[in-house]
Amino acid sequence: MSLRLINAGLLRHAEDQAKQRLAANEADQLRRELQYDLAAPVTPDKPLQPLPVKLLLMAGLLMIIACAGVYLLTPKWQALRHEQQRVADPLAAFYDENTQQKQLVVLQEKIRANPNDSVLWASLGEYYLYQNAYDKALEAYHLALSLRGENAELYSALATVLYYQAGQSMTLETRSLLNKALALDENEVTALMLLASEAFTQADYIQAASLWQKLLDLNTQRVNRAQLIEAINMAKLLQHQQK
Repeated sequence: MSLRLINAGLLRHAEDQAKQRLAANEADQLRRELQYDLAAPVTPDKPLQPLPVKLLLMAGLLMIIACAGVYLLTPKWQALRHEQQRVADPLAAFYDENTQQKQLVVLQEKIRANPNDSVLWASLGEYYLYQNAYDKALEAYHLALSLRGENAELYSALATVLYYQAGQSMTLETRSLLNKALALDENEVTALMLLASEAFTQADYIQAASLWQKLLDLNTQRVNRAQLIEAINMAKLLQHQQK
């Protein structure tokens, strides 16, 4: 089972935050220099003009018309046939008529052939996580957990879904799942990645860098070493700017 994509996503999130904070720090420094040199406050930029209401309404109307057109072109008998197939389909709870990605179709066919394969259900959970379909991701991961039994990677995956579902906020349930994962494996990569991401979000750069360094020392294939080193350097730079 691999959660490499989740780990890469957590690193990208931290990198994006670092770049935003570094840019904000540079902007503040430049503003202070201008205020000192010119002895006058910097005039803030004009706020962006909101899109005209009429334009938004037109866009919404066009979307409704497009959706209606697609619906009218769909034969009723085909919809009925699909519904009949769903009754005996182990993927019924995950059926999505608007999702046509080849990756999902292939994965669904594999699950239909092997509905008791926990790895396939975990892969489905990861797919839905990246589609921001958090409820479906949670259900798929829970099914994987019920088939596999207690597993550190799956607890970490569930924690990651809850973390993003809560707007990248560490809830009590998320923390509980991470504790379960680390109790089973103190070096569980995704759990450590999530804790590092949360530390970075809270501007605890020392803790974030420490956790990323621990992951680097594990020499695991589940994370990108170059990205880890970059994240550590960013955390140290932001830590230095806090002084």
